Amino acid sequence: MAKDRYIPGLLVTILVLKLAYYAGARAKVPAIIVFGDSSVDAGNNNVISTVLKSNFRPYGRDFEGGRPTGRFSNGRIPPDFISEAFGLKPAIPAYLDPMYNISDFATGVCFASAGTGYDNATSDVLNVIPFWKELENYKEYQNRMRAYVGKRKANVIFRKTLYLMSLGTNDFLENYYTFPRRRSQFTVNQYQDFLVGLAENFFRELYALGARKISLTGLPPMGCLPLERATNFMNQFDCVEDYNKVALEFNGKLNSLATKLNKDLPGMKIFSANVYEIFNQIIREPSSFGTCHLHELLQPHNVDRLDDSFFGGGSSQVVLLVMVPRIEAKVPAVIVFGDSSVDAGNNNFIPTVARSNFQPYGRDFAGGRATGRFSNGRIATDFIAQRLGIKPTIPAYLDPAYNISDFATGVTFASAGTGYDNATSDVLSVIPLWKELDYFQDYQKTLKAHLGEKQASQTITEAVYIISVGTNDFLENYYASPGGRQSQFTITQYQDLLAGIAESFVKKLHGLGARKISLGGLPPMGCMPLERTTNMMGQHNCVERYNNLALEFNGKLSNLVVKLNKQLPGVNLVFSNPYYAFMHIILNPALYGFEVTELACCATGMFEMGYACGRTNPFTCPNAEKYVFWDAFHPTEKTNHIIADYIVKKVLYKLL
Repeated sequence: MAKDRYIPGLLVTILVLKLAYYAGARAKVPAIIVFGDSSVDAGNNNVISTVLKSNFRPYGRDFEGGRPTGRFSNGRIPPDFISEAFGLKPAIPAYLDPMYNISDFATGVCFASAGTGYDNATSDVLNVIPFWKELENYKEYQNRMRAYVGKRKANVIFRKTLYLMSLGTNDFLENYYTFPRRRSQFTVNQYQDFLVGLAENFFRELYALGARKISLTGLPPMGCLPLERATNFMNQFDCVEDYNKVALEFNGKLNSLATKLNKDLPGMKIFSANVYEIFNQIIREPSSFGTCHLHELLQPHNVDRLDDSFFGGGSSQVVLLVMVPRIEAKVPAVIVFGDSSVDAGNNNFIPTVARSNFQPYGRDFAGGRATGRFSNGRIATDFIAQRLGIKPTIPAYLDPAYNISDFATGVTFASAGTGYDNATSDVLSVIPLWKELDYFQDYQKTLKAHLGEKQASQTITEAVYIISVGTNDFLENYYASPGGRQSQFTITQYQDLLAGIAESFVKKLHGLGARKISLGGLPPMGCMPLERTTNMMGQHNCVERYNNLALEFNGKLSNLVVKLNKQLPGVNLVFSNPYYAFMHIILNPALYGFEVTELACCATGMFEMGYACGRTNPFTCPNAEKYVFWDAFHPTEKTNHIIADYIVKKVLYKLL
């Protein structure tokens, strides 16, 4: 089995994410194209005649749905994270996978084959796809793309696409040092030059095919791979330094090649992503990278010579967000309270019409499942949990498909349609906020029986608590029922009533052991499609009085956070305000790859949600990634992802 299965290409991820931040890459990269070996193969080897496959457990056990996809990993691989960082999709499909077609490949595709190398003789070792064949498959892909989007648009996409290349380890460890043929023909220095020549030919041909933006990954400290150390008996199983020295020398030659080609080829931007030093540091100082220390690697002083021109834009074009690193070991669980913005399906199991457990909801969720989330895919808390290094989705507490072992690392008690005010939950007969707290108390008892008193108490104390609620109180209650709360309170008084309920809720949560709490604010709710549709006098623009109300209420919640941090012993309470991030998306959609802000994807996009957004509606859009809103009240998965990244980077890090 190829030794490069242990190589995650970490520095590629870090450097490209950093470039995304500095150069506005979320708006500049239409697709990610991948060439290489098992470090980046998403499953092409599954469909060829080779023993070098990983389409079985335990591979993929931490991938979405626990699926072994053919990736040589327990989960995703670097191109997947890079694609997600650029606002594209969370996983890049393999070109030979019959489950996907050109519409899937249009924004990213992988031609890589585990076990291959620059040298054709390397691919012969385990009968995998040679590097030249990856290029032939890419040429075929180009023809398919021209037929799919048109020749002119396809050529623009090819020029603006980011190309990732990661290979070379197998040439040395699976070929040169394993079999005598190449060693009889070349010294190791000559073999390095031979491989660099092959790399140069590949780059020039790729350039002739339209590629202009290429990230070239060098070799890691390959002498420190577990297999090499396991066979290094004479040196007490230490790293094989001869192999590491070869990796350093070869990387230097690749860097020189990149410099040469950037001068020789007009418009070419080859970025050399040398993984050696950072990988070596991780191996030598593993404890330094066990928590959030990777965040330091994303700081400007740790990335040399970042060139804004790589993506054709200066720092003035930087988008609002940067992907944050995966954070391990600090957060044992994410526990969620709130409304449809964070409900993962609790309403499926209560008698209410406020449900979304039917298509087209969930059509972009793993397996195309309608889970009860009011989205085409995942929701913000799912992405937050993933960013915190826990799991990719947070299950609903009332879902019988899950048990306490699932809930131990994260659970949502949220109910679509609820609010701070009990009268809000009565509108659609959903779970009131106080009942969500009752469920949490039941959960605590079950958790203690499952983990033991000590560990459960530690989990409860160190968990991150997410509260996201309030929009329904205004739009589904106060303004929708003139004879109800409007007859009892002015709008300012009603805000104060809700803030008082929020205060009481946080205090009770603190009394139950919570210490790391995020209190969520309101989005620009006047810009929801439903509100814009009914704003006929305002030419269907955002309803500014609702947006101003959201700002006012957020101000009260922000003040509440300051107050409670002083009053409650040991609490770390933060205010997670999505308003400005959401408004930035709405006002600058093109920066994030959106095309439509005023209408939703589902149905006509004007007023439908829930059952009105059902599977029989003929108007639902084919591509939700172009839309800020999924239905008339809720954001798309892509918007949820962007907002979640923003909240983690700007706010939740304070809880860690």
